[in-house]
Amino acid sequence: MNEVIQHGNKTVYPIVMPTDYNGMDSINCYIYQHGEDLTLIDAGIDTPKFEQFFWDKLAEYGLDAARINRIVLTHFHADHIGMVNTLVEKYGMPVYASDIAIPRLKCEEDYLRQKLDFYYELYAQYNVTKFASERMARLEATLTNKERVMLHTDLLTICDGEQIAGLDVLAAPGHSPDSVCLYDSETNWLFAGDFLLASGVTNALVDHDDAGQLMNPTIQYIDSIQNMQKIPISTVFAGHGELFSNATEVMENSVKKTEYKLQKVVAKIADGHETATSLGEAIYGPRFAKFFVFTISDVIGLTLLAEQRGLITREWLNDEWHFSKMLKVRKFKIIY
Repeated sequence: MNEVIQHGNKTVYPIVMPTDYNGMDSINCYIYQHGEDLTLIDAGIDTPKFEQFFWDKLAEYGLDAARINRIVLTHFHADHIGMVNTLVEKYGMPVYASDIAIPRLKCEEDYLRQKLDFYYELYAQYNVTKFASERMARLEATLTNKERVMLHTDLLTICDGEQIAGLDVLAAPGHSPDSVCLYDSETNWLFAGDFLLASGVTNALVDHDDAGQLMNPTIQYIDSIQNMQKIPISTVFAGHGELFSNATEVMENSVKKTEYKLQKVVAKIADGHETATSLGEAIYGPRFAKFFVFTISDVIGLTLLAEQRGLITREWLNDEWHFSKMLKVRKFKIIY
């Protein structure tokens, strides 16, 4: 998993630190070399252990961090941006991210307050606030301590269809609204962030748009996979876990697993689990509370998808959303 991969004048140096972070096998970032040009794709997590691992790997590869021409981020999550401030402070290289990521990475005051309001209201609508205290405390802490967690550098934007360092930028929302992949059309390498993981379906996390309105990550994720299936992919450099070469199989299985989860949700609703809490606990058991951020995202995303497909209905009842299975309407032949 830490082997250097070469093709002509292009080289990928994996920086893959084993960990059990959020149930993941590793935290990964990569240095992509094209000729003499070096790009750091993602930047790990902000911990002393990862920072030491990062410097050790560069020494092992014989690379000088001062030669890194730029940092490109696949999305804004904390386990992908950890070394940015340290590297920029020492070497001053530019940092690129999706325009959607900018207010998140800069911890802009208006964005953080909008985010707080969004999740307070969302969790209240689904009557799951009792599970959300830890999540909301973290969000409150980010607002209070934003100077400590924000990126302290100007950020340059990358957009779908553009190129950066010879790599095609491909929007891939679903895991997060700002997720992008970076694609080398000569080698068919895909730097996927958390869009694709060898172990299976990534977490599609609920989030909001610029207006503070809910976006359905499950629908976005399916759409992104369908778009990515149109291109040939030889190797996937994922944000966690193993590098892999069976991208077609992984994407097909990801869609199948999502469809399976959808049918399971519909079946549980048909069994009478009509609220988010009842549904979540019926499907996940104790894991619903333990991994709340991920499980509630599944419940919300899958029920919205089921509603869109006409499989269930949602009803606002007793100040929360209730679900019920859509009944099939029988067609009767009228005889005169």
